[in-house]
Amino acid sequence: MIQQRPPEKSYKAGLLKIVATPVGNLGDLSPRAADALAKADIIACEDTRQTRKLLQLCQIDSRARLLAYHDHNGAQMRPKLLTALQRGQQVALVSDAGTPLISDPGYKLVAACHEAGIAVTSLPGPAAPILALSMAGLPSDRFVFQGFVPDQTGRAKSRIAETADWPVTQIWFESPRRLAATLRLMAEMLGPREAVIARELTKLHEELHRGTLSDLADHYEASGPPKGELVLLVGPTGPARPAKAELIAMLKKARTTESLKDSVAAVAEATGIARREIYQLALTLDQPGEHG
Repeated sequence: MIQQRPPEKSYKAGLLKIVATPVGNLGDLSPRAADALAKADIIACEDTRQTRKLLQLCQIDSRARLLAYHDHNGAQMRPKLLTALQRGQQVALVSDAGTPLISDPGYKLVAACHEAGIAVTSLPGPAAPILALSMAGLPSDRFVFQGFVPDQTGRAKSRIAETADWPVTQIWFESPRRLAATLRLMAEMLGPREAVIARELTKLHEELHRGTLSDLADHYEASGPPKGELVLLVGPTGPARPAKAELIAMLKKARTTESLKDSVAAVAEATGIARREIYQLALTLDQPGEHG
């Protein structure tokens, strides 16, 4: 059923502002967002310490009350915030970094405001998943944001399997300490897909690490957990993997006109299979007795 805002009530309703904050670089806080934080009566925060630090670093003179609002206290805090809004106050909702409601608490408050006829607006700004997607070099015309990879292996497998056959780029959040294990699990379940680790976005040590899921798993198993915040992106499913006999036929045909290096590159590009794997197969073609 279509919902419309109820008629004017006896009080002047306030305004809930969804305010995006920097994921790292403080220069990404927009003037409009800074003004909203300065003028808010209440700032609802994931962590009041983080938001207080942001206000200090950005030199925002705000008289707002900072109230913790998160998944664990939402049921108790929502009525208080709604009462303040119904009395005409302005509430700014922020997360620790990035755009609220993107894998952060808040949608229940927004829904409650709509139900109560309280206006909601959003002040756009940084969002780590979109930042990572724009830099990754993976197909961006269709993508799905998966949130955090579940801690339990069984639940992680179920979540990964849900969209395994979708022709879209997947965007995940993952902790550095679990990254190698997750990459290995995804490599086993999804095959040799292209993937990207986008780390410390907008910060001094910003880094993109590209490769197949298997190659990235090898790297992080050897190097240990990376430092800082990261986003994991996995490329879409490609065409069905050719059978070994078909790969051999493709290599033999390519070798009639191309060098070994160029033949491997051509077959790898055509099939989406890692060059290293194609190269190992190509080496066996010259061995006596191999492949008939």
